[in-house]
Amino acid sequence: MNYNEFIKDIKNKDLKKVYLCYGKENYLRDFILSEVKNNIIDEAFKTLNFVYFDGKETEVDSIINACETLPFMADKKVVVIEDSPLFIASKNGNKEQENKLNDYLPMLSQSVCLIFIVNQEKVDKRKKIIKTISKTGKLIEINKINDIDLFKWIEKTFLKNNKSISKSDINHFVKIIGYLEYNNEKTLYHLENEIIKLCNYVGDRELITKDDIDINITKSLENNIFKLLDALGMKNSAIALKVLNEMIIGNEPIQKIMFMIIKQIRHVYIAKLLIEKGYDQRDIAKKIGVHSYAAQKIIKQSKSFTVKQLEEVLKKCLKLDETIKKGLIDNKLAVEMLIIELAQ
Repeated sequence: MNYNEFIKDIKNKDLKKVYLCYGKENYLRDFILSEVKNNIIDEAFKTLNFVYFDGKETEVDSIINACETLPFMADKKVVVIEDSPLFIASKNGNKEQENKLNDYLPMLSQSVCLIFIVNQEKVDKRKKIIKTISKTGKLIEINKINDIDLFKWIEKTFLKNNKSISKSDINHFVKIIGYLEYNNEKTLYHLENEIIKLCNYVGDRELITKDDIDINITKSLENNIFKLLDALGMKNSAIALKVLNEMIIGNEPIQKIMFMIIKQIRHVYIAKLLIEKGYDQRDIAKKIGVHSYAAQKIIKQSKSFTVKQLEEVLKKCLKLDETIKKGLIDNKLAVEMLIIELAQ
């Protein structure tokens, strides 16, 4: 389940006995805890009814003792444990501690809400304790939000800063910032900082424009690779070379650029094959291992090439990459030659 399920429980004041929240979107983690404190915990009794533990330094007995103490002048007591190693696959895991906590969870009082937070993209769902939590409470994923929620969040964040922005410019902002791109480490905190920077830049002006975004926001590497491949699809070597030079000026290593070009072409090639087999966008995203938003762009790019062309392009890229690694040709010159050849 995603974070919206947890927020819904908080607003309805219908907290389950236990939650396991996992994921790397620390903005959502902090938002969830803030909503719990604001909606469930009385500020006057916060020190008695809200307990936080560092999971790496806390024994299960301490967690159980905190849960056994009744809330003071309130219906609920909240106990938060962050980064407990009990939920991560490990050969050195403490089975005794894990089993003790697992046996205790079904006995949790209705007056307690136990929240485990794991700042990792995934947890080991094969573990018995995680299966117990899913029966007793809820598993909540707090990784990147989807494109629909992201667009709403961006619009609201600009409004909070007394600024407005069009839907098309939000789309442009998302593309430039690269939040939805595969393996992009940006969080909503990064986006919030960029939004504040934009708002400060325009001063008293209310409307944020595409030009404001282009001037202030640095394009992500993956975004530039998409742009470069779009140019190749249009057989426009001039634009492709311009994008390449922008990346080099931005201190992106040529070897990394080459790696990203090959990776992107491989994704387009796989998408092309899957489309011919009747797969839809959602299935293609899962097969390639990218966000649905990125899959949409990859599918669009695949229309510019035939399967045979993509196979030839991949062969050329891999051969050139080997030549670069052997030091037989200047890195920058090699990539420029490849771009010109592919554009033809």
